[in-house]
Amino acid sequence: MSTPLLERFVGEARELLQGSASALLVLEKHPGDEAAINEVFRSVHTLKGSAGLFDFPAFTKLVHASEDVLSVVRTGQLPMTSELVDMLLDALDQVSAWVDDIDGTGALRAGADGVSKEMTAALRAVLPADYGATQAGPSAAHAGDLVTLDWLAAIPEVDRLSAFAAAMAGAELQAVEYIPLEDSFFSGEDPFILFRQMPELRSLAIEAAEPWPAMDALDPYRCNLRFRALVAAPSTEVEALFRYVIEQVGMAPVPPHALVTVTGDRNGGPVYGDFVEEARRLVAAADWPALRRAVAALLHLTAPALLLASALRWLDAVLAVPTPDASWVTALIGCIATGDADLHPLAPAPLARPIAAVAAPAATALPERAGLGTVSLTAARILDSQRAILGLPVAPGGYATRLDSVAKTVANILAAEGRRAADAAAWSAAVEAARVQESAAPALDLLDHWLLTDEGTAAAVMQAAGDHGRRRAEAGEHPSPEVKQASRVLKVDQAKIDTLMNLIGELVVSKNSLPFLAKRAEQVHGSREMSREIKDLHAVIERLAQEMQGAIMAVRMLPVSEVFDRFPRLVRDVARKLGKRIDLVIEGADTAADKNIIEALGDPLLHIVRNAIDHGIEPPEDRDAAGKPSQATVLLRAFQESDQVVIEVVDDGRGIDPAKIKASAVAKGVLDEERAARLTDQEAVNLVFMPGFSTAAQVSDLSGRGVGMDVVVTGVEKTGGSVSITSVTGEGTTVRLSLPLSMAVTRVMVVEAGGGMLFGIPMDHIAETVRVHRDAVRRFKQSEAFVLRDAIVPLIRLDRLMGVPTSVWIGDGSEEDAVLVVRIGGNMVGLVVDNFREGMDIILKPFDGILANIRGYSGSALLGDGRVLLVLNLKELL
Repeated sequence: MSTPLLERFVGEARELLQGSASALLVLEKHPGDEAAINEVFRSVHTLKGSAGLFDFPAFTKLVHASEDVLSVVRTGQLPMTSELVDMLLDALDQVSAWVDDIDGTGALRAGADGVSKEMTAALRAVLPADYGATQAGPSAAHAGDLVTLDWLAAIPEVDRLSAFAAAMAGAELQAVEYIPLEDSFFSGEDPFILFRQMPELRSLAIEAAEPWPAMDALDPYRCNLRFRALVAAPSTEVEALFRYVIEQVGMAPVPPHALVTVTGDRNGGPVYGDFVEEARRLVAAADWPALRRAVAALLHLTAPALLLASALRWLDAVLAVPTPDASWVTALIGCIATGDADLHPLAPAPLARPIAAVAAPAATALPERAGLGTVSLTAARILDSQRAILGLPVAPGGYATRLDSVAKTVANILAAEGRRAADAAAWSAAVEAARVQESAAPALDLLDHWLLTDEGTAAAVMQAAGDHGRRRAEAGEHPSPEVKQASRVLKVDQAKIDTLMNLIGELVVSKNSLPFLAKRAEQVHGSREMSREIKDLHAVIERLAQEMQGAIMAVRMLPVSEVFDRFPRLVRDVARKLGKRIDLVIEGADTAADKNIIEALGDPLLHIVRNAIDHGIEPPEDRDAAGKPSQATVLLRAFQESDQVVIEVVDDGRGIDPAKIKASAVAKGVLDEERAARLTDQEAVNLVFMPGFSTAAQVSDLSGRGVGMDVVVTGVEKTGGSVSITSVTGEGTTVRLSLPLSMAVTRVMVVEAGGGMLFGIPMDHIAETVRVHRDAVRRFKQSEAFVLRDAIVPLIRLDRLMGVPTSVWIGDGSEEDAVLVVRIGGNMVGLVVDNFREGMDIILKPFDGILANIRGYSGSALLGDGRVLLVLNLKELL
C-alpha cells in the first residue's frame, strides 16, 4: 500500500538517481572534477539514508556498496574509469527499476535479494585490498574472527543452558558478532536498539573492541565496542535485523555441543563413586527417567559453584531431550567420575566458514567539504551548542576548565567528521589564542565562521538547532548575508495544477457571460444602471481572471532540462555500443514551456538523437580520413522565438546525401524515377519524414525498420508544432522542432459558415485574412482558386467542406468573399467563410467517449453566451 511518505521517497529517489547519472557522465570526461564527485556522492548518500526509512534491504545494500566505491574514488584511492562508470550506472539503473517497482506495488520484485547480492559483490570487488582496515581502523574485525567459537565458553552457564534447551527443541542457534563503526553515533546507528529488537536473544556480551585509552585521551564520540550474542533464531531473521549494517556483522551457526562446557571449583563435595556406578548401569539399560531422577536428587546435595554441580546440570539438560545421546551422557558421567572438565567427545570442530564474515565498510561519509564543509546534523548541533557554552557567563577561575572542555569536544567532532588537518590546526590556534587572551572571542569567531559562512552547515544548524541566525539577531548581532535561506519550493502533484487550470477555464467562460447579462438587463428589464454595474464588475473579474490564468500558466511551465537530462546517458551508451566518440553539448536547458509540451518532446527527440548518432555521425576512422576531429559533436539546443519554443538537434556528421535519398526512395518504391529526378535537394532531404522510409543497409536494434522520423512529425504535429530539416553533405544535419509555448490555452479565430454556424480555426495555421472579389475567382472544373501576390491559392468553401447548408450568393458579381488563408504542410489554402469574427483564447476540450474518434475536429470550447464552439483540425480536413 502506498503512503504519502513512500510517494515522496519515490519522487525524491528519481531526482537523486537522475542527478547521480548526470554527475557520473561528467566524471567520466573529467575524473578530477571535485564538484561532480561531491554531487554524485551526496546524491547516493542521501538515497541510502532515505531508503533506510523503509524495509528494502536489497535496495539499501546495493546503494551502500555504490557509496563505498564512490567514497574511495572521492579520497583518490581508486581512479574513475569508463568501466567503473559502467558498473555504477548499471547499479543505478537497477535501483531505478526497483524505484519503479516500489511506485507500482510498494515492494521490490521477486529475486531482488539475489540481484543485489551479485551486483554488490561486483562493486566491492573493485575496492582496494586494505579498504576495510583503512576505513574502520583498529576496531575492525577480520574475516577469520568467527572461524572458531572459543568465546562461547565465556557465556554464563545459565544462558548456555537456555540456548541448549532451545536448540534441542529444534531452534537454530546463531553466534553473532557486531563491531559498529567508530563514527556510528553520527550516522544514525544505535547498536543497543538493534539488540533490543533481536528475536530470541539468549545471551549478550559487550566489551571493548580495543584497549581503552587513558582518560585524558578518551574520545566519547568514538564507538569502541564489540557486541557478541547468542541467538536462538534463523539466520534470515538475524540478517534482516542487521540488513543496514550487515557488512559490520559476523555470524555463524552454533552446534549444540559447542555450548556444553563444564566449569566450576574442582575441589570439595562428596564422593560420587556410587552415583557413577548406578548411572552407568542406567545408561546401559537406557533407563533415562530413572537416571534423571538420580541426577536431580544429587544436585540438591551439591554446592552450585562446584565443577561437579556444573556437570550434573549439563547432564540434566542432556537427559531432558526426549531421546538423549548416549555418548554425551557417558562423557558427562566420566567428567563426574574424574572431576575433570575435559569433554573430548563433545569438543566442537572448527567451522568451515562463517555465514557472513565481518567486514569493515566505509564510515558513513558526509557531504562535500569545502572550507569546513557541510557536516551532519548531529555534528552541527554539537558545534552550535559548544559555541553557546563558550558564550555563557563563567564563575571566576572556571574559564580555563570550560575552554579545555569545549576545545576537546570540538576537536573530537573534527576528527569524527574526517576534517582536514588545516581545520584542526586552525581550531588549535584559536583555542591557544583564547587561552592567552583569557577571552572566548578567537574560538567564537572561528565557530561563527564555520557555522554561518558555509551554506550547508548554516542550513544544518538552522534545521537542527532552531535557526541560529535568528538567535544572533536577537542578541544584537548580524549574521553574514551569505547565509542561505530555507527552501521555499513546494512540490505539488501535477494533477492538482491541471485541476486548477480546468477551474480557471470554467471561470473564464462564466466571466464571459456577464456582458450578455448586462445587455439583457438593459434591453429586457430596462435597467441601464444595473447594466452599468454589471459591466464594471465584469471588468474587475476579467482582470483577476487574466492574472490567475497567467499565474497558473507560469506554474505549469517547466524547463526543457526535464527532457534534456536523459540524453547524456543515452548518447554515451549508444556511442560506446557503436564504437563512436561523441561529445553531447546542451544549450538553453533552462528554456521553459508548458508541461504538456515538455512531456510530448520525449519520444520525438529520442528518435532524432538516435538517428544523429547512428546515421549522421561517422566512425572515428572515417572522420580522420575526412580531416575531421575523431570526436564528433551533437548539439542539443533550445530557445524561445516569438510565441514558439524551438528545439534544434545539430550534428557535425556526414550529412544527408540527396542523391542517396532519391536512390533509396526509388528502390523502396516510394517514388518513381521520373518524379525523383524532379525533386530539389531539400525536397529529397524531406523524404526522411515519410513513413516506412529508411536508408539503413540492415535492420538493427537502433535503425532500419522505417520508423523514426515519421514518428517525430506525428508527435510534434499533435502539439501544434512543426518539424524541419536541413543538411549539408559532409558537414552535418540540423533538425528543428518548433512548438507552441502552451497547449493549455489555444488561440483561435471564430468564423461563420453555413448561415450563422460558428467554427474555431487555430491561429497557428492562419497566414492572413483577405476579401476576394467574386469575379477574381477562377474555376477549374469543380475546383476554384485565386491569385494572391503572384501565387495561385486553391479555394475551398468551408460550408461544403463541413457539410452544412450552403450560403446563397446575393449581389451582382461585385460582392466579395471572406477568405481565410491557412498554411497546411507548407502549402497555402484559402477557406471561404461567411464572415470573420473575433479572435479569442479558449480552453480546448478534446472530444471523448463516442465522439473521441470523429475526424476533422480538435475539440470544443464554451462561449460566453452558452453556445458551443467547434474547433477544426485543418490537417485532417485538408
